[in-house]
Parts: sequence; structure tokens; C-alpha cells
Amino acid sequence: MKASFTNVIETNFTVTGLTEGAKYDFRVIAKNAVGTISKPSYNSGPIAALDEVEPPKFSIDPEYTQTLIVNAGDTFKLDADVYGKPLPAIQWFKNDKELENTIRCDIRNTDNRALIIVKDAVRQDGGNYTLQLTNVAGSQTVQFHVKVLDKPGPPEGPLHVTGVSSDKCTLIWHAPLDDGGNTITHYIIERRETSRLAWTDKLETPEIHLDSELRKGIVVRAGGSIRINVPFKGRPIPDIKWTKDEGELSEKTVLEKGLNFTQLSIDSCDRRDSGKYTVTLQNSSGSVSEFVAVKVLDTPGAPLNLVIKDIKKDSVTLVWEPPLIDGGAKIKNYIVDKRESTRKAYANITTKCSKTTYKVEDLAEGAMYYFRVMAENEYGVGLPVETKTASKASEVPQPVGKVMLTDVTKVSASLAWEKPEHDGGSRIAGYLIEMQPKGTDKWGVAANVKTCEGIVTGLTGGQEYLFRVLAYNEKGKSEPKTLAAPVIANDLTIEPSLKLQFNTYSVKSGKDFKLEIPIFGRPKPKITWSKDGQSLKVTSRVTTFLTPTSTILQITEACKDDLGKYTVTATNSVCAVTEDISIIILDKPGPPTGPIKVNEVSNNSVSISWEPPEYTGGCQVKHYIVEKRDTTETTWQVVAGSVARTSLKITKLKTGAEYQFRVIAENRYGKSAPLDSKSIVVQYPYKPPGPPGTPYVKSATKDQMIIEWNEPYKDVIVVSAGDNIVLDADIHGKPTPDIQWLKEGKEMDKILRKMQNTFSEFVLRIMLDLANQKK
Repeated sequence: MKASFTNVIETNFTVTGLTEGAKYDFRVIAKNAVGTISKPSYNSGPIAALDEVEPPKFSIDPEYTQTLIVNAGDTFKLDADVYGKPLPAIQWFKNDKELENTIRCDIRNTDNRALIIVKDAVRQDGGNYTLQLTNVAGSQTVQFHVKVLDKPGPPEGPLHVTGVSSDKCTLIWHAPLDDGGNTITHYIIERRETSRLAWTDKLETPEIHLDSELRKGIVVRAGGSIRINVPFKGRPIPDIKWTKDEGELSEKTVLEKGLNFTQLSIDSCDRRDSGKYTVTLQNSSGSVSEFVAVKVLDTPGAPLNLVIKDIKKDSVTLVWEPPLIDGGAKIKNYIVDKRESTRKAYANITTKCSKTTYKVEDLAEGAMYYFRVMAENEYGVGLPVETKTASKASEVPQPVGKVMLTDVTKVSASLAWEKPEHDGGSRIAGYLIEMQPKGTDKWGVAANVKTCEGIVTGLTGGQEYLFRVLAYNEKGKSEPKTLAAPVIANDLTIEPSLKLQFNTYSVKSGKDFKLEIPIFGRPKPKITWSKDGQSLKVTSRVTTFLTPTSTILQITEACKDDLGKYTVTATNSVCAVTEDISIIILDKPGPPTGPIKVNEVSNNSVSISWEPPEYTGGCQVKHYIVEKRDTTETTWQVVAGSVARTSLKITKLKTGAEYQFRVIAENRYGKSAPLDSKSIVVQYPYKPPGPPGTPYVKSATKDQMIIEWNEPYKDVIVVSAGDNIVLDADIHGKPTPDIQWLKEGKEMDKILRKMQNTFSEFVLRIMLDLANQKK
């Protein structure tokens, strides 16, 4: 099964999600850019998913197995290579006390190396040093013994003088209590006459006794150690100075100093330690120097002065110099790599370059590349030298396209041209317009512009000129492209014209719209735009701009606000020309026009009607959707989903229920917002009659009575203009109540009314004038 689910570009990969303790086999398959898959690699064999644990281990230089002897004032170091899984913790102790970083004691531990450096050693720095390594698998200790040699203390007094004669005497003293950490080899006796202040001593010019083998030089493999031991003598003890190639020594160099010797030591040598090491001894009697040549056999150093030359659109040429340090062996060949600036890993170009130059081909045009070069000798591949900045594969642009004359006057000519088909792999920085007056053979730069148009000024009226245009980038100039015909500097007047293909355009809502209208005219016309009779407001969505030969209207993410009639006007000194363009925005319609009319209500149906939307969305409304909602509920239900007309009778409603209705318009682009009706109660279209008037006995006999009463009161009375209106009502109450008649909340004018009162009824008779009043 797959262990990686993305393309693995490098040649290493970390597999995650394994089960602890389980065993796995692994293999790798290569796949190229066209999808061809290689055969699998050999099986890795079963590998258990377990954290490896290994107790701490160490390795030290054999010299540390014996006591390390240093002179006071010198620098010494203690180090060990450290191993273990997981990496062990490192601690240093001296005489059972943990060491800390100080100015003189520098602790430089890394994951795989334990190191301390003690500077300006004193007697107290001598003693037992312990390195302790600890991890989960165990611990390990390493012992180091250091002895610091210092000058001895003064001899113990008093100084006894015996056997005095005319030419000699015998001196007796005791040895010093402190021998400075080393056996006292001899004593120095000085004398002075009592009449003199200075003591005299025997003086010796420094001498170096360099071993004959050291004079031949030292050859060591990389990783080995260098020891240069130089015995000397001199009185007084000379000052000692070591240099390398007349410069400073590296930090890892350790110097030792004794009474009659000095030693230079370097561990873990590499190519940088090759060179000439010189020791100089100097005292008051003179100075002497000797040198020892050291050659470290290693891989070469980095090549020098890598530069890129002859850059093309798909190739570059690299040039460099051999490394200063060849690693003690002849350079066999050079390795050249490349890396795209967007990638992290280098890809090899060649491993067999025998010269100090190489042409890199098949580069991606316009891509940015880094390059590096490494030298190889018999000991391996050396350090790389890399280009500091990315280089682009590019060359000069191709020539510009067609060159056109867009305007000409007595003193100027306006040109426009097409961009080159290819920029040479590097961005075009600008264009040069060159001019040649008739009768001369010299071209001169007349204008330098950034865009594909320009104006040449300073022409002489009536003079004939040739023009040509060149593009240039960071690599140089293209070949020129010449205007097809010569130009005479004269004023031209041509009335403007706008070449429209159509006058109506439809744009879907949310889409972009771009209309380019070619312009002709001399002098070059001025262009203005308007919309629906008003100057066009330019926004971030709606913009207009000019090219040398056209005007462009551009609308981004069109919406219904862009619907309307656009007018473009071209004006020059001859006349003005106008063209109208209608732009239709195709969108879902606006809501139907309200209010919703209620035409009829019955005990189980309602008839409604509405008007079409004011905005149809640029196309015909297909149909309407009518929905209803019981006002006691929140959900809407579709009554009819495809109503072709603007009216509908809604049936099967509940008698006495209150409903609200809404209408939605729909076209091919979507549905409108709804138009809501007022609430409507479904009920019979009439009311129960009111109570009849109070019955009364019109006549009576012994065996019968005639009873009469008035009809129930009608809340609406319809009369014709000019008729009298009689409104009557039965009145009851004791005492008889006061009567007041109001019309629309106001007391009626007495002139327009005539009242007639009986015991049991009050009758209002409104005469002709009232019937003629407006309700």
C-alpha cells in the first residue's frame, strides 16, 4: 500500500502513522512527468517500528589517556566525540564540582561533541576533569588529568655564604617549597658588585632544534591530527609566536609552552589547515624563525569567482576559477548544479566538466535560476560556490508588431504599435521611437516611452520623415520595425467617426462587459460618455479608457443599475459625432407591482389580481408563483406555481380563516422578491339581517289584530341623485332621550335636514340637497 499520498520530489521521505512494534517492508517507485512508472526498487526487508535505544559512548584522542601537561598562561582543551540514542546529556565536572561557563573556561558542547577550552591556564586549573554522559539507556563517565606547569617559588632562605677567599666563595640554600608542578632542573645564580645596581646573567641567542622530518613537511589525511613539537634554547627564555601563512591561527589550534620546547596541535584537520606554520622566538639577545609546511589530504575547497556570461532565453554560460586549496590532489573535474528560485533542491547538470567554463542549456525561458559549482579530486567532492542572486534566462525582445500613424500635425507625429510577440524572457522596460529626416542617413532617438504609443515633437512643417520603433529589456534592444510610409508634417482634418457593430448589448448579471469602439478623425477626437442623459459616473466597476485608436467601456460584475442608454460622443475641430448604445442587464425580475387587489371573497375562495413587475430582468416574465399563508402559521404554501395571467381565484379555503397571499414573478434567470397582500378573512359575501323594527298594533277587533313593524335597518342605502333619503330608527327610553345625528363624525347642518318626532320613533328626512352631497 502507498506510504506517501503526495508527489515526493526529494530522495528521502518520513513515513508516519506506523504501529509501534509492527514490522514493515518498504520499496520506492519512480514516476516521470508523462506519468510513466518504473519498476519498484529492491525490498528494504522487515524493519520494526521501534525507537532505537543505545547507551552513551565516547571516543577521545589517545593523548587524553595520559596526564595533559600545559604551561601556565597557555590554552588547553578537553574534548570527546559523543554517541548514543537518544543523544546523551553532557556535563563537565572538575574535582567533583560541575563546571560553568566563565571568561576563561569556555564550554562548547554540541549534540555529538563535548568540548571545554581553558584559556590563560593557572596552577589551579590542574586536576581531575570528569565528562558525564547520560540518556535513558544509561550513563558513562570519562576521566581527564591535567597538570599546569608554572615557575617555581623562590629558594628557601637564608642564603649562607662559606669558604670565602680572594676569588671565590660557596653558597648554600634550601630548595623552594613550590616547584611549579615540575622537577627543578637547575638554579640561576646572579651577582652584582655592591657599587652597581644591576645583576648580571649569562645571555644566549634563541636557537631552534627542528627535527629533520618536520623540515620535510607534514602530510595528513583529513580528520587526522597535527603535532609540531619544536625544542629550543635561549637565555633569557624567549617569547614564542606562531603564525600560519603570515596570518592568524585558527581557533581550534592549541599551543603548548615549556621551558625548552613549544608545540602546536590541531585535531580533526581539514583542507583549511593546510599551509605554512612559522614559529618565531625572540629575547633580548636576538630572534630566530623556522617553518613547517603542512598538507592536509582532503576534498578541494570552493571554486572562485563564479560569474554568469552570455545569457540567452534558454541558456547561460558559467565561468569560474579553480579553488585556492586543491585538497592535496589534482582536480579531476567539476560538478555543475542548477536550482529554480521556486524550488529548494538543486538538480545536477553535469559531473564531468573538465574546464572552468560550462554552457547550461534547455533552461525554462524567463525562469529564475541559481547555479553552483564544486571541484572533485581523488578524495571526493569539495565545497560549492553558488551564485549570490538568481539569474533569468532571457535575451533581447523580438521586434514590435505593426507600426501605425495615429495623428500628424505641422510639429508632431503620433505613433502606435503592437507589442512584440515575445519579450525575450525578461520584462520589456520600454520602447524607443527613432526618426530619420528625408535626405539624411542617420537615425536618432526621438522619444522613449513605456507604453505602445508615443508622440514625436519638434518636427518642421512640410518636412518628410521616416519613423521606426524598437523594444528593449534588461538584455538590450530588439530589431527595429519601420512605419510603412514616410510622413509629411502637415495638419490633417478629418471629421470623427465611431465604428459600432451593434447598438444593443445584453449582459448577464454578475458577468463582465467590455465594449471597444474604433475611433477615426483628425485631429484626434476628444471622447465623452453619458448614461441616460447624465454624465457617466466612473466607479471601481464602471470605467472608460482610451487607446490610440479606440475608446473602451468596461463594466465589472454587471448589475441592474447598469441598465440604460449609454451615449458616446467624439469631438474634434471639425464636428461632433454621437452614438447611442442600449445595454440590457439579464437578471431575475423585480417584484410584481402592487398592491394586490382583492376582487371577490366567498366562504371558501378569494380572487386576487396584481400588475406585472416594473423591471422584467431584460426578458419576458415566464409566469407567476402564488403562495398562501394562514395568519396563525409562519409557513407559506404554493397555491399555483405557473400562473400565466396577473389574476387568480384561490379556492378550497377554510371558512372564517384569515389568510395572507403573496405573488412572485419568474423569468429564465430566476425568481423575484415577493409582493405580499393584506390579511383577508374568508367568509360569506353578506351579513345576517338586522333586527326588524318594534312591532305595533295598527288596529284591533274582538277577534283579531293587525300587527306591523319596520324592515331591518340596512347599513348601506343606495339612492339616486335628487331623491329624498329617509333614515328612521326606533327610539326607547324614559324620559325620552335627546337625539343627535352626525355625518362622518360631524353634526349635520340643520338647513339640510328635517326632523319628525313621534312617541316611539324618530325619523330623519334628508332633503334633496343632502342627496346631492358627496358621501
